[in-house]
Amino acid sequence: MDFVAYYIGVPIIPSYMPPIAMESSDHMNFLERTKSLIGHTLTSLLWKRLFADGETAIFRELIDPNFPDIVDVAKECPLVMVNSNELYDLPRPTLAKIVNIGGIGIQIKDAKPLSPEFQRIVDAAEGIVVFSFGSVAPSHKMPMSWKMAFVDAFKRFPRYHFIWRYERTDLQEEIPPNVHIFKWLPQADLLQNPKTKAFLSHGGYNSMQVRT
Repeated sequence: MDFVAYYIGVPIIPSYMPPIAMESSDHMNFLERTKSLIGHTLTSLLWKRLFADGETAIFRELIDPNFPDIVDVAKECPLVMVNSNELYDLPRPTLAKIVNIGGIGIQIKDAKPLSPEFQRIVDAAEGIVVFSFGSVAPSHKMPMSWKMAFVDAFKRFPRYHFIWRYERTDLQEEIPPNVHIFKWLPQADLLQNPKTKAFLSHGGYNSMQVRT
């Protein structure tokens, strides 16, 4: 996060480092660079007022009235472990005390055997596609027109079966035989199955790291 980088001493260069909510790459025109400068300035100021000051107050209330400002703690931190991978980010300066540990919560292991329900789907298909937007962007909240666009697209590939994590039942009468809806998926096991040909995801870090 940019505001964390700012307080631990990582250089922020707005000319090629857009703030987190800005839709730009590291190649920006003059207007985009101006927006980037404004965005970085506001981010550091607002984060302290909206979040850091409140967290400091909690520590002082629950632990010690003399607990130091959390921003000062961050500035003096000798080691920062980041749940990310430098290959996912745009080029940016870093520090020796920053260590990327992306995927630390994901075990690299052989896939567990699938349950009979999922194994039947895999056996009947030429290939499978896993479709999950995780808990951050649950697909049941999409407009119906978007959902039907996916369903119509999946119909065009009858030899492939689509295993979709979907938390509602409103599509049961709309889905074709090659689309299978579940409220929960053994995602890691499915992704390591040799018949899995693609993974449709919202692009979250954990999903990317499981697949790679």
